[in-house]
Amino acid sequence: MSHIKGLLKGSKFSGRHSTVIPSAIPAVEAARDSQHVSKIALGVITPIRAGDEHLKFSPVSGGLKMQVRGTGAIQIFWLYTTRPEEVIEEITKKWEQR
Repeated sequence: MSHIKGLLKGSKFSGRHSTVIPSAIPAVEAARDSQHVSKIALGVITPIRAGDEHLKFSPVSGGLKMQVRGTGAIQIFWLYTTRPEEVIEEITKKWEQR
């Protein structure tokens, strides 16, 4: 697991670790750059069997739960926003351009 230098810097990030699965980097960059996301909390990384990458969003109180499935792990992110539809659209667009 790794992260790009500078990816997790700034006032939007909170959490005890700074590890992001490689597949999640485009989604995290899009969330970081979104004017509608006020905070990003890094969640649990769960190892899984190899499979296709995908992105999944679930509405939660105060924002969104974003789940990124990579080739060998799943990572959860909590995105604090008052405009979840716009955030999903922005992140999905960047995800599909990767």
